[in-house]
Amino acid sequence: MAPPPPPPYDPYGGYPVAPVPMPTPAPIAAPSSYVPVQNTKDNPPCNTLFIGNLGENINEEEVRGLFSAQPGFKQMKILRQERHTVCFIEFEDVNSATSVHHNLQGAVIPSSGGEFFVHFLTS
Repeated sequence: MAPPPPPPYDPYGGYPVAPVPMPTPAPIAAPSSYVPVQNTKDNPPCNTLFIGNLGENINEEEVRGLFSAQPGFKQMKILRQERHTVCFIEFEDVNSATSVHHNLQGAVIPSSGGEFFVHFLTS
């Protein structure tokens, strides 16, 4: 008898995340006033990105507008915690996530107040 299949992939690493229907926001163009950063301390590529260094006053619609305009965007979840705010963004495939990872690394979202960083999610 074959062993049971492994559990399905959980892109949110065990965080309880209920699906929330969201209206599609108007696309926001990618910021033009930044230089992509070479991220040397990253995880292997996957289809889910972890966005960190978001300010406590980050506007969720700004984030959604920036990332939902990217090819392959699937869903997004922002987690606001006491000391920091982070975001998980899932894409249809690894290639889409890799493209966004490269193109938006070090971008600035005005309501965040500084550069954010993009990592591939750890499994």
